Amino acid sequence: MMIKLAVGMFLVLGLVGCSSAGQMQQHALGDKLGVSNQLLDNAPDKKANSYAANPQVQAFITRLVEQDGFDKNALELAFSRIKIREKVIQKSDNQPEVITPYYEYSARFVNPQRIASGKAFAQKNKHWLLKAEKQYAVDWHVIVALIGVETYYGRITGSKDVFTSLTTLAFDYPRRQAYFQNELRAYLLLARENNWNIGATKGSYTGAMGMVQFMPTNYRKLAVDYDGDGHIDLWQSDADAIGSVANYLQHHGWEYNQPYWVMASVEDPDAITEWVNHDRKPIKTAAQWSALKVLPKQHFLNKKMGLVGLRTKADEVTYWLAYENFFTIMDYNPSRRYAMSVLALAENIGKND
Repeated sequence: MMIKLAVGMFLVLGLVGCSSAGQMQQHALGDKLGVSNQLLDNAPDKKANSYAANPQVQAFITRLVEQDGFDKNALELAFSRIKIREKVIQKSDNQPEVITPYYEYSARFVNPQRIASGKAFAQKNKHWLLKAEKQYAVDWHVIVALIGVETYYGRITGSKDVFTSLTTLAFDYPRRQAYFQNELRAYLLLARENNWNIGATKGSYTGAMGMVQFMPTNYRKLAVDYDGDGHIDLWQSDADAIGSVANYLQHHGWEYNQPYWVMASVEDPDAITEWVNHDRKPIKTAAQWSALKVLPKQHFLNKKMGLVGLRTKADEVTYWLAYENFFTIMDYNPSRRYAMSVLALAENIGKND
């Protein structure tokens, strides 16, 4: 009996040893090829169950090897260690910017806690904000508010690995497949350029990164090393985040110290249905809106404006005539609920107490 027990223990220890040795070998290979050890630990049981078995992924790998000079072995290893993340698909089809009425959506962001935290963030980073405002001609309180809505000033930057999220959207979300395949390529280039292990980068369920939630293409194109320490860090460096947001908004046409909107009255909502929330740019002059019985309720600039209508109560729609700056915020996130919340938060942060 004792002999059988000893043999059993020996076999168990042997299997554990083999398993540990295998993991160590995988980790060593992952380190060598630049693949996160976390991916190696959480891999599908078989390659056939992974993204590496997907013919579209294989074609994608081939393109990256041929066009961008990637190491095929590294990409094969990385894609063989991940599978579809179903929650990414579910969340992409149920985004709060789309399904939540404005009065509920905005309450998450334009509230006393986030306003107070925004003022504290602004005070802490006064130097960088004034520098960015001067250099990029972007109002400082708008920079703060955008970071505040995106990640609560860096508190909530996402906990899922960007590689798996982007791969899921690139190959299992047909509605925007081309867009996310381009973002996945940009992420892999970004990882190579910054010596990140593939899969080690944490972000949102759509693959947005850091306290400013840049997608990989924007990270590569518009993120800046604003504190001058030799590398861009959108997770830990407030300065880099501030400079990057300012650079982004300038790039998309922000007009410094200009209004975003004016409140509007609409005589007959049914008569202007086709023009409410129409297009993502100013479309009519004040005179043209006046002909449709849409009138500014405040002093206004003689520029083209777009008509925004959002539900401010369950049984109430409020209207604004929006200038170019409003639509510049929509370049960051194409939701009027989002843009209105960012700018309303900015207004509150910029007020003197």
